[in-house]
Amino acid sequence: MSNLKNFTKKISYKLINQKYLEEALTHPSFSKEKSNNFNYQRLEFLGDKILSLIITNYLFKKYPHEKEGELSRRHAVLVSGEILSKVGKAINIQEFLKMSDGEINLGGKENDKNIENAVEALIAAIYLDSGYDKAQNFILTHWKFFLDQYIVPPKDPVSKLQEIIQLKSKDLPIYIIEKIGGSDHKPEFCATLEVKFLNKKFSANGNSKKQAQKNVAIIALEQINR
Repeated sequence: MSNLKNFTKKISYKLINQKYLEEALTHPSFSKEKSNNFNYQRLEFLGDKILSLIITNYLFKKYPHEKEGELSRRHAVLVSGEILSKVGKAINIQEFLKMSDGEINLGGKENDKNIENAVEALIAAIYLDSGYDKAQNFILTHWKFFLDQYIVPPKDPVSKLQEIIQLKSKDLPIYIIEKIGGSDHKPEFCATLEVKFLNKKFSANGNSKKQAQKNVAIIALEQINR
């Protein structure tokens, strides 16, 4: 693993208990080789909940006049894997991840999911090491760009499409999602959607079920908006 001191400089925070940091930066593939459970999975679980609470608290205070739906849309974006991955890459967390050679050869250092998990684990490590305020400071510092960017509550394509379809036909969109190839490490899925009021079917691929669903919703929206 690269020098942890370099990483603590990168995040402007030095943990009192270095074991938390080591755990947060250890991929399950490495602990499996060592036949132990010292990896980021438990911390990731905790970090996910801490991130959600801190972002929720921030939005609740910043937007006192917004309704639940608007706050929920902001929250969904700010705790999404996409933002976690961007934060992780900004602090180069992937460079410091300890993982098996096999995982590295499969592209584990560049895998967005690994980066997302490690960032959540890092949040938990800071929380356990120094408490809520330090974890909050880390999040508000490294999420600042995204907190400032999302001025208008964004709507994800799946939600937007559902609203339009229900307005026009009262039906709920039904997605059929199947795995069509790839590997366990990088699967590929196909999502198919029928929009009855257009009398059309759409399909799109993605490297996760959620991404495939999002991609086909985007295609359907493009057709509806023509």
